[in-house]
Amino acid sequence: MVTEQPMNPSHPDQSMHAAAFSQARRLEQLFDDEIPWRAIEQGFVFQGEKVFLANRARGIFKPRQLGRGLLSIKTTEPRQGRVNIYSDQETDEGYFRYSLQRGDAYAGGNKHLWEALEDRTPFIYFHAVAEGLYKAIWPCCVTNIHAKTGFAEIVVGSPGVVSASAPESVVYTLPAAPERRYAVQETKRRLYQATFRENVLQAYNDRCAISGLPIRRLLDAAHITPDAEVDSSVEVSNGISLSRLHHQAFDANLLGITPDLKVVVSSQLLDSKDGALLTALQCCHNSKISVPRIEQARPDRDRLAMRFELFSEAQLTPTSPTADPP
Repeated sequence: MVTEQPMNPSHPDQSMHAAAFSQARRLEQLFDDEIPWRAIEQGFVFQGEKVFLANRARGIFKPRQLGRGLLSIKTTEPRQGRVNIYSDQETDEGYFRYSLQRGDAYAGGNKHLWEALEDRTPFIYFHAVAEGLYKAIWPCCVTNIHAKTGFAEIVVGSPGVVSASAPESVVYTLPAAPERRYAVQETKRRLYQATFRENVLQAYNDRCAISGLPIRRLLDAAHITPDAEVDSSVEVSNGISLSRLHHQAFDANLLGITPDLKVVVSSQLLDSKDGALLTALQCCHNSKISVPRIEQARPDRDRLAMRFELFSEAQLTPTSPTADPP
């Protein structure tokens, strides 16, 4: 069961929200889950006028062009040495716990949260994954506000779709409790992954540990202990910066890394001949990976040992013969 709220483009406020969501989607296409603040603060053009998406100083943001409610909320990553005075956090209860502004729970920016609750209007949640980098979560909705304890319940809704009964409108859905919990858990997972990637890539100076490739958008933070395993970790020492090609080979146990940081390429790849990409993997056989200068950020040797055992076991499994090309 879901509750549906129509977004009618003929209504100025709802049209503005739809335009803001389109801009968030464009930013996500450009930057994935690590949208830089410099891109967010550019805003977007709506009906010939520039509208801001968020505000650097305020977490709860309503642009002057918006009649009621808000356009976005923001959770920041405090700068090194500073403390975030708010305690926004993800919960397992199917919502994000978003702290009210200090002071009157019904005034200031908090007033816009109450309006969004009353009107059931959607908005964007910019959640920091690192200093100056944000994941855009939308459409979000306020489902409850706890004035005494000072927080609002923020739920992740379903993407907008065109209404069959009213093609001129866009409809977003507010899922029932089980779907809400799943949406928050999935969003939480992506937040952790984005934070993990940012921290690992920074530790490796935005370079592939094997090839030295310095193109950030072609790099991944590869988990040594796979993310799905219980004893995995989001610590940098459980990650290695790899190009997407090397990452896929590592995950597929076609490439292993020993506890003494040596790269071992599987015989399946070494014995194959199929162009430049394959050669790029073959040539790193017996090389050593580059590691961060900070010792705590270097790959955990025990995790590497366990992962290399998996790689070695995979080499004992016979592979299906590949057909010769015609």
